[in-house]
Amino acid sequence: MEFREHIKYRFFDLLIDKNISFSLYRLPGEREICLVLQTSDQSETFDSLSDLNNRKGFVIAPFQLSRETPIVLIQPDIVLTGEGIIFDFLYKSSFTNTQSSIFYKESKATTFDHYQKGYTKFHEALVDGAFKKLVLSRTFEISRNEQFSAGLSFQNACNKYPDNFIFLCNSPESGTWLGCSPEILVSGQNGNWTTDALAGTKKTSDINNNVIWDNKNRLEQQIVIEYMQEQLLKADIKSTYSEPKTIRSGNLAHLKSEFTFHIDDSSKIGNLLNLLHPSPAVCGFPKKEAFDFIIENEGYDRKYYSGFLGYLDVDNKTDLFVNLRCMQIFKDNLRLFAGGGILPSSELISEWKETEYKLQTILSIINE
Repeated sequence: MEFREHIKYRFFDLLIDKNISFSLYRLPGEREICLVLQTSDQSETFDSLSDLNNRKGFVIAPFQLSRETPIVLIQPDIVLTGEGIIFDFLYKSSFTNTQSSIFYKESKATTFDHYQKGYTKFHEALVDGAFKKLVLSRTFEISRNEQFSAGLSFQNACNKYPDNFIFLCNSPESGTWLGCSPEILVSGQNGNWTTDALAGTKKTSDINNNVIWDNKNRLEQQIVIEYMQEQLLKADIKSTYSEPKTIRSGNLAHLKSEFTFHIDDSSKIGNLLNLLHPSPAVCGFPKKEAFDFIIENEGYDRKYYSGFLGYLDVDNKTDLFVNLRCMQIFKDNLRLFAGGGILPSSELISEWKETEYKLQTILSIINE
């Protein structure tokens, strides 16, 4: 049975309304979507990345682990690939046999004044020499209208950003998250793994094919490269990495170097994640001190923004991505997240505009 596009992708809104644990995702460069559906009520939760050793499922990890934001593992009780198979299953199943019940209220966006106060704290710490880099982020909230569909917005993201990891996931423990990411945290199979050192941002309308990156953006990415090298060496992992290259993510361009390495015992992937996350790309450097500074001074809880998520299966293939361009979906509003790397040479207006550009990436997928 065929369904009109605006009908079938709304099946996922029904799953959210029933608060069923599931993840819908599409890997970069792929055409097929994948659905991971949990049949039990509660997902597994963990308070340590090492707890992910020998685990399998769709994982959602926060920026900062806490009782309110644990690591969530959606169990792969049902795993389906391809639109036809997925929608045929949902149409016949009992998961989507209820009507949506959504309520709305007004929300306000984060103000420039609030961002400016945070920027001043961060920049002063950098100028004083306490850090090489800090990542300052913010939220932007809009009210939901009656036409909003998480499922249709996921479909829009798939069409708009073919080279990104696209995801829509829900669980009682994590809430509902939708987004797209150009940054691999770890990806691999059969012992062969990759990770990205991604940083630096330019608006694509401002650049040609031959991108000229300024010193600020190059230094920002170099800090991530050096961190990745150091962390892998701590685990006695020999790696190689590519020269920085420009990649496109919607209307933005970034600098990326890809690390490749081999791990004999991939079952200990949680230990590796503990070394790499969070990287200076979303945190700063030195990492521990930057992390503590952000928690104390950023002014809000990032929750799962700038954490990571993806499918974990070390016996077959694992694909985990940094949760960069995303929104948290509530019954009455949508909370969007964006951030950027701050260096001593940074300028307030330039950094604010960068967050605006990044917010537009996710705003542009919201269905109307």
